Amino acid sequence: MTINNGIIMKDAWLYANAQIAVSFYGFLILNNRLVELTTLALPFLYNPSLNLTRLDSKLWPVFIGAYFVLLITVDYVYSHKDEMLVSGYKYTIAQSIYGLVWWTLLWIDYRFNPLNTIISMIFFEIFMFLFRLTEVRLRASFADYKDLEVKANYDALTGVRNRSNLNTVSKEAFDEYHDNNKPLTVAMFDIDHFKNFNDNYGHETGDEVLRHVAHLAERELVSCPDTNGQLFRYGGEEFIVILRDTDVNYATKVVYDIRKTLADIPLFLNGTKLDVTICFGVTKLTDKDLSYKDIFERVDKYLYQSKNSGRNCVTIEGETFSYDSLQAVVAE
Repeated sequence: MTINNGIIMKDAWLYANAQIAVSFYGFLILNNRLVELTTLALPFLYNPSLNLTRLDSKLWPVFIGAYFVLLITVDYVYSHKDEMLVSGYKYTIAQSIYGLVWWTLLWIDYRFNPLNTIISMIFFEIFMFLFRLTEVRLRASFADYKDLEVKANYDALTGVRNRSNLNTVSKEAFDEYHDNNKPLTVAMFDIDHFKNFNDNYGHETGDEVLRHVAHLAERELVSCPDTNGQLFRYGGEEFIVILRDTDVNYATKVVYDIRKTLADIPLFLNGTKLDVTICFGVTKLTDKDLSYKDIFERVDKYLYQSKNSGRNCVTIEGETFSYDSLQAVVAE
């Protein structure tokens, strides 16, 4: 009734503009085939479109033509979603055609003053501009937040979690697992003779070694989802693995698998095979641990015990194994 009375900027005019804006923005952003099909069905579903007197109208060919344009526009926008989101002029053209088509369909049913369509289109463009502006700013805000989160919690060189994130996660893990009878195991490993890679081949090679080891270790942890394992770069060539809901026996298997994967997938740089080995320290959370620092001090001591035992070995709760002897333990 508001539309027929020509009262601009009130009630149905703004409501219709809002619906058109939301429907355009919806199928563009949601990028879902069902949403697209629903959008194309709307001209036949909204009230009073169900009134079949439309079929008797002389404007029926106009309806068919407008709907055909709507079909092409919606399909193009759906098929070129990424372009629409980055190209300002394509977005503006598409939304203008979409809005014009819809107001044409509305005019067929309501027969309001055509001049009001132009006024409504102006408001429609304003609506869509505000939607667009809000969406762009939200995307930028989320991107900035995600970038900040990555920089704050992940090591730039290796891509794994950094020491800052370790401090947060380790405290949370300690509070969660201490005194609740659930196992928590911590492993710490070091790349053997890492300084030699830097001295003999250069720091870029040293960086590749770090990335190689971190990638394979994290891949192995992902392949063992039951451990809820998280890998952190502790500093330099040292890494820490926190294994939730994992006892020392199963952690030993994980440690062995990481080392085996590293041996099975050697690093080649400029045609040269680099023999990369690692040594481990492994310990579990105990009732006597007063904080996560107690666990780290113990696992660090075990790691240095492995280093002092000739490297390329593992120390588990104070007992040192070569990887050959560890294989028998894992087999059991």
